[in-house]
Amino acid sequence: MAALLEKRRTLIGLALIYAAAFTNQNWVWGLLYLFWVIPDLFTGETHFIEHLRRDTDPVLYWIVMVTLLVLSAYVLIEPLLQKLT
Repeated sequence: MAALLEKRRTLIGLALIYAAAFTNQNWVWGLLYLFWVIPDLFTGETHFIEHLRRDTDPVLYWIVMVTLLVLSAYVLIEPLLQKLT
């Protein structure tokens, strides 16, 4: 059990996936995208279908990073825009 608790970020991520799926709250996906992309920006590596590195695959790496940031912003902001209209 202690080993499982060491991976609490993974457990939180899984809980968020279930919460998003069962409650149809799409903004949760925006949080998950942020949890995914922010550490990748610091490490210079991401795992999107395959392993990408900023130093060896800069164009593809940045396309993935920008895509995740834009999707995150859209999914987080879109519900607020619906309330304004």
